[in-house]
Amino acid sequence: MNEPNINEEAVRLQHLENIKQAGQNPYPALCERIQTLAEAKAKKTGVAVQVAGRLVAKREMGKLCFGHLKDFSGRLQVAFSEKELGKEDYKFFAKNIDLGDFLGVSGEMFITHKGEISILVKKYQLISKALLPLPEKFHGLADVEIRYRKRYLDLLANEESMAIAKTRSLLVKEIRNYFDGHGFFEVETPVLQTLYGGANAQPFITKHNALGMQLYLRIAPELYLKRLVVGGFEKVYEVAKCFRNEGIDNNHNPEFTQIEFYWAYANHEDGMKLVQEMYKKIAKEVFGTTKFENNGHKFDLADEWKIYDFEKIIKKYTGMDIYEASVEDLINKLIKLKVEYEDTASKWRLVDVLWKYCRKNLAGPGFLVGQPVEVSPLAKRMIDDKRKVEQFQVIIAGSEVGNGYSELNDPIDQEKRFEHQMEMKNAGDSEAQDHDKDFVEALKYGMPPTCGFGVSERLFGFLVGKPLRECVIFPLMRPKDGKKGKK
Repeated sequence: MNEPNINEEAVRLQHLENIKQAGQNPYPALCERIQTLAEAKAKKTGVAVQVAGRLVAKREMGKLCFGHLKDFSGRLQVAFSEKELGKEDYKFFAKNIDLGDFLGVSGEMFITHKGEISILVKKYQLISKALLPLPEKFHGLADVEIRYRKRYLDLLANEESMAIAKTRSLLVKEIRNYFDGHGFFEVETPVLQTLYGGANAQPFITKHNALGMQLYLRIAPELYLKRLVVGGFEKVYEVAKCFRNEGIDNNHNPEFTQIEFYWAYANHEDGMKLVQEMYKKIAKEVFGTTKFENNGHKFDLADEWKIYDFEKIIKKYTGMDIYEASVEDLINKLIKLKVEYEDTASKWRLVDVLWKYCRKNLAGPGFLVGQPVEVSPLAKRMIDDKRKVEQFQVIIAGSEVGNGYSELNDPIDQEKRFEHQMEMKNAGDSEAQDHDKDFVEALKYGMPPTCGFGVSERLFGFLVGKPLRECVIFPLMRPKDGKKGKK
């Protein structure tokens, strides 16, 4: 199915007119539904039911017509007969009701001679007329672009797409349940921000007309959540919609959901224990298993989690000593490995690119530790090695699916790191962070030792084994006419 069938629409418009001429309202505001289709299906033979749903199959056999209704709970066969409806009503149904129409149905449960649980329809009501045909039953909706652009049809035609959407909702619900059960408070922080921060990324820029000022869509909720810790919250989390002005691929979408928590009087080791427990629990609750496969890797979240050292992993797979290597050394290595990088990237941005090349070899589950302070400007330094920070990243199937650390609460150190980030930005690093003076001021009032952690919906993609765009219900698409839109 590529484009709506004009002739089919004309036929349906005529059916719509017939319905109106018969004095029926094709779009009533109310339909009384007593049972879902799944609930009706569980009833015994002879029990009266009253259901509603979309007609997705219709097979006429003289004075009898079998069809299938579909609602969010599933499908159920319905039988329309001239004997039960009367000759005129049955004829009207057969002529004017099309696939895709929504019907309200009342009748009795029975089992056909083939053993299929069904409803013998005593009365029906059209509750919404469909003017365009649904995707073909046997061919479904295969064109990827149409599936993403017209997700509503994809959900109707492809059971897997509906299952993914339902499962994603369950995952977020279970994460909420986990945090709520551990004494965390859910909060909301600003999406529109005067200064973006909390991650290394390029922002989307917008403008507030009334105030005449430039604003940014948040790239992460981190700095505001830590302000709440300063203000007295000890356990907070947010299910936050975030935006990053970056490319689109299997692991990235410009608009995504990020879930972050902050836990006062805890450090990165406490966070690692909580995160490991949470991942295993939500996997069992949502998927019924802890074993998964993705990117050519098999992993079991119930296994003992490995510890990967940032410096050692890079040296193992590239031979590079990141602390001794020069910018030229790193560029030469990336060229040799055929890895793309920005010409204006700083040494530590190049190191980060090199790490991302190496991580694809790691199946996990595990934690990456020992990151250089230059790539984590918001994390607390290690006591025994000031070059590194107390950070942990969740590694599964060759990718990072969660990031946390002991939060930097030293305002003097934080200010110096922001200043260094600004030097990187002025040198051409487009992802370096801005100097958030208000956040530094908040830290000067005192923030207790705190562990923070964030995970995006990339985790869901890795657990279901699908690209991120399959997991986002409405992924960003270029307009159908190909135009880039107004500047």
